[in-house]
Amino acid sequence: MTYVIGAFVAFPCFMTILTSYVYIISAILRIRSSEGRHRAFSTCSSHLTVVILYYLIIMCLYMRPASMQSLDQNKLFALFYNVLIPILNPVIYSLKNREVKGAQ
Repeated sequence: MTYVIGAFVAFPCFMTILTSYVYIISAILRIRSSEGRHRAFSTCSSHLTVVILYYLIIMCLYMRPASMQSLDQNKLFALFYNVLIPILNPVIYSLKNREVKGAQ
């Protein structure tokens, strides 16, 4: 039952993000210059990295069988989700800012 509820909650969010990225990628592919496509893809890559990190942690936390769950693992995943990813978020975006500043 937990899997059904988890899928019912997570699936619409995942599909919304996936659909938006399909539209973004199709818009990027319509850009005529290869330099413009490269800059647009590099802009989206930092956001996509953060989204993938969040979804991986959520899937590892909530989509495990009950027999494989332990309190220590749940604490570790909660630490990743609530502390590590928000700390990495500015680092990921600052890497993108350095690329932008270096290109100018």
